[in-house]
Amino acid sequence: MNLQEYLRAIRAHWVLALSIFLLALATAGVITWQTTPLYAASTRLFVSTPGSDDSAAAYQGNLFSQQRVTSYAELIEGDRLAIRVVDALDIDITPDSLSSAITASVVPETVILQATITDPSPERAQLIADTVGVEFAAFVTELETPPGQDVASVTVTVVESARLPTSPVSPSLIRNLGVAAVLGLIAGIGLVVLREQLDNTVKETDEVEEIADAAVIGGVLYDSDFAKKPIARQLRGQSRSAEAFRQIRTNLQFLNIDNPPRVLVISSSVPGEGKTTTAISLAVVLAQSGQRVALVEGDLRRPRVTKYLDIVSGTGLTNVLAGAASLEDVLQPLGDGKLTVLGSGPTPPNPSEMLGSAHMRQLITELREINDYVVIDSSPLLPVTDGAVLGALCDGVVLVTRHGTTKREQLRQSAQMLRSVDANLLGIVLNMVPLKSATAYGYGYGYSYVADKPVSNDGARRKASKHQTADTAPVPVLRTGRRS
Repeated sequence: MNLQEYLRAIRAHWVLALSIFLLALATAGVITWQTTPLYAASTRLFVSTPGSDDSAAAYQGNLFSQQRVTSYAELIEGDRLAIRVVDALDIDITPDSLSSAITASVVPETVILQATITDPSPERAQLIADTVGVEFAAFVTELETPPGQDVASVTVTVVESARLPTSPVSPSLIRNLGVAAVLGLIAGIGLVVLREQLDNTVKETDEVEEIADAAVIGGVLYDSDFAKKPIARQLRGQSRSAEAFRQIRTNLQFLNIDNPPRVLVISSSVPGEGKTTTAISLAVVLAQSGQRVALVEGDLRRPRVTKYLDIVSGTGLTNVLAGAASLEDVLQPLGDGKLTVLGSGPTPPNPSEMLGSAHMRQLITELREINDYVVIDSSPLLPVTDGAVLGALCDGVVLVTRHGTTKREQLRQSAQMLRSVDANLLGIVLNMVPLKSATAYGYGYGYSYVADKPVSNDGARRKASKHQTADTAPVPVLRTGRRS
């Protein structure tokens, strides 16, 4: 992935990245709030050797003290001193726990030791630090006094007693939140990039065109209310759904200026990609342009056209193919009669054979003669062969692909299946594109408009506010043409 792809992935999934970031901050805050605060108190010790008037001896003594001071730092953190401190204070703490709470450091290039004690109680931290200084001085005197002598070769003196700490040294809210912010940002972006890398669904126009080797002829934004309302009503006026399908209609008409495709099969790779609503919508907008259109319910396994349009579904295509009814008897006109619908009829035991028969070829020819366009809603390509069979009989196939759902391999197999039967893949419709992804993935907006309000009783038409809402958002215009 290049930088542009990283930024596009972050823009598309910024909610996930932000959630991880906020979760990291919240976790750091909870941990900080639940952690017992610790206070630190320090005492300073000076290490020296017995004085001498000889400068050379004094220098040697100073070097001896510097060599000794490193070893003393280890002794301060050891168990023997911790035992002495516990016995001296008679406190309820084990020597192991106390030794782990003591840290010792040497002030660079000096003979000064600093012993620091951390404890939940500031008063006890101060008391233990002072006691450590006193006990360690006595401990060194015992260690450094040669047998048979009364004077130690090294002396430790407390030069700075411990002060009462006023604020805890841990936990630090600012430090913890800072670390959490950095880790949360890295984790959020990393998860977004990982999700993008592992996601094998199609989203981008260029990607779809490269996989299918066909042009994207349109894109439809996701509309949760589309399936809940009559389709014909939604395709009136300047709704974003209407404009999207008008764009598809225009692109289809310009695929071949001299001989545009007139008999279209609408299919998809798998169920649930919106092929039926696309077929109905395309037929409606074609009829709105003044063309005579026949919409054929060619999905004989799971017919949905008559259900969505709420028309009679008992008789139709299979009756005509079986010779039990004439075409004129089963065609159902809609609206002003520019659009007629041929339902599927009773479900046959052999859909593929019936759709690939000579009777079906003859029926398509008859529908072509009496209509400007014939739109056939077929079965998905991968589960069954019905769509490929129909595609070979017609002018071409429009393949519907669902944004973020259809897998790359499914799209590739569908395109290969159509070409294997010499069906003409006219183009791809990228369906159900989320509004947030329309910008993130480069589906630029072509134009804007002002929606009309309903006509009042006196017939006066008033224009809607110029401020757009979610229902009147601009329609995405996808780039057509194959990738170079």
